[in-house]
Amino acid sequence: MLGHMHHIPNDSRVWMLTGTGNNLRYVDLTKIHTKLGDSICESLPGFHAITGCDYNSDFFRKGKLGPYKILITTEKYQKAFIKFGDTQLFEDDSEIQSTFDIIQQFICDIYNVGTIIDVDAARLQLFINNYTVCDVNEAFQRKKICNFDGNSLPPCKSELFQQFRRANYISSIWNNAHKKIPSIHEPANNGWVQVNSQYNFKWFEGDQLPNFVSDALQTISETNEEDDTDNEPEDIWCSSDEEYEENYEIILIMKAMKNVYNFI
Repeated sequence: MLGHMHHIPNDSRVWMLTGTGNNLRYVDLTKIHTKLGDSICESLPGFHAITGCDYNSDFFRKGKLGPYKILITTEKYQKAFIKFGDTQLFEDDSEIQSTFDIIQQFICDIYNVGTIIDVDAARLQLFINNYTVCDVNEAFQRKKICNFDGNSLPPCKSELFQQFRRANYISSIWNNAHKKIPSIHEPANNGWVQVNSQYNFKWFEGDQLPNFVSDALQTISETNEEDDTDNEPEDIWCSSDEEYEENYEIILIMKAMKNVYNFI
């Protein structure tokens, strides 16, 4: 309702009856809208849709309050969420990409890596913050990588983009709830896929993982030729030729892990 208050004439007043039993009460929505302002209120449907609702998944253990505090202090995020549901976010690729880039920054802020604007880079940084080694001779047993919980990371870019599309579609219905036809768009290609006459979540595009470790050791150049990543400058991984030769197998594993991580 707060997202629709700008449709209500200024001389009208809106209350909402909520609660049960002795907790039954009226909430003055007009007063709340006046205090929050149009920008925050109009951004709430998009914000609610992407941070978790009946039709979209949430971010593990992030809730609503923390993300909301970020929203109300950053006008850039409010403007991005106000766009949710607009026709441009269904048809204009440049508008889709620019808005999605802002949403990535918002998600990075939620996970306390606000200096990063790319969720894939944020995932890597959060992992490094917890499990980087201070001493190359440190025993693996002392690193509790086996207890790492992937839920503590933000979604990868491919998955977040589908969540973004779902939130945009949901917002198109909510923002036009006062119209006879709330949305002219279809769930298919907007975060859902139709299977046997029902819609299922479309989690991401492409394969989840490379088929083989060797696939992760190769990159595609701009000329579409496969280049072996072993040809990277050695000083990326080691400070000398001798160190490179002594740790050759470990370096291959590190490269594989790096490329697989970037892939997912």
